[in-house]
Formats: sequence, structure tokens, C-alpha cells
Amino acid sequence: MGSMKIAIPIIVFVLVALWLGIRLRAQTSPPVTKTETGQKSPADPKDVYVGLRNTMLQGPRSKFGLAAPSTPTEPWGVLMDWGVRNGTATVVASSDGSASVYFSSGGGYIGGKGQEPIRAAAQKAVEIARTVKLPERPTAIYPLPETHGVFFYFLTDAGVFIFRTSEQELNSPAHPLRKIGDAMQGVITEYRLWDQNGRPGGGGELRKTP
Repeated sequence: MGSMKIAIPIIVFVLVALWLGIRLRAQTSPPVTKTETGQKSPADPKDVYVGLRNTMLQGPRSKFGLAAPSTPTEPWGVLMDWGVRNGTATVVASSDGSASVYFSSGGGYIGGKGQEPIRAAAQKAVEIARTVKLPERPTAIYPLPETHGVFFYFLTDAGVFIFRTSEQELNSPAHPLRKIGDAMQGVITEYRLWDQNGRPGGGGELRKTP
């Protein structure tokens, strides 16, 4: 894989392209919620985003039907928050190959394990996460990064462990999070390719978020 100094601009382009495609389709079918009077009204994309993100960060492994890891501190999932110009891009990878990409400004995809390239990319990310030395203590808060910031959340049975870094720091080949950054980039790339190919079927529960 090319250097992160090259990969960072590429992945920003991929995120923008994926976001634009999602937004164009979302305009034809906006999400709805019910008001107090029972009438339907468009759901706030930010609320949808926060709900999806919190589900991963706060939900126990059993909620997702994932197999137990060998130890309580072995990651069964990874969530990466990327501070981009229009908000935050969040990428999720789980040990069963489920993967998600969603944006704080609206839109995204959930599922993906029915698509072999996406499933393989997600599982590779989790395997790499298991080689990273965790902080001494899990976190109880889940902040979002500023623009150009990159936060990784490692999801384990012992809690959620946070790593804070930035695009600039990830440019270094020696950075301890470089490999997991590349792996999560791989998830985004596979979603982009799937999207470019007309979103072919093949099982799983791949679906567009509101």
C-alpha cells in the first residue's frame, strides 16, 4: 500500500465522492419521523448519526450477535471518527465482517458483510486492532475529533479504549496506528467500489442510512 502521505488525500476524495453519491440518493427518499400530532416529518440527519454511533459505542457485544473474543480486552470491533470539512465521517468494522460508513451531515451505509470484499476488509481491520497495545484504562466519554483529527475507538468486553491522533501524525510510517488507519481506509475503499459498481446484491443487510 502507498504511503499515508499519499493515502490521506485519496481517502478524503473517496469520502467526498461516497458522501455525494449518498446525498443525491437520499434527496429522493428522505427519512421521516412522527410528530406529536402523528404527522410525519423529516428526521434530523444529525440525530440519526448520533444514534448509530452511540449504538456501536455503548452497545454490548451480545447485542450484535458477535462471538466472544479470547480475552475481555481483545477487540471485537473498531470505530474510527474522521474530522472532515463538513463534519465527521465514521467508519465501523466488526469481527463478523459487518461494516458501516456514515456521516454526521447525513447518509451512509450499514451492514456489508454479505459483500465479500467489504467483509474481508472489516475483519482485517479487527485483526490488526488486536495487535495494537491498548491504553491502561477504557474511556467513559466518546468525543468527536476536530477537523483533520482522527480518533479510534477499540470495542472490547472490558470497555471502549480511545486513541487520539491526526491526519498529519498518521502520515508517519512508524506511527503505531498507521496499520489500523490503512485498514479502516480499506473499508471505505471497498464501499466506494461497491457503490461505483451499482451496489450489486449478494446477501447480507447492506442498506443506506437516512
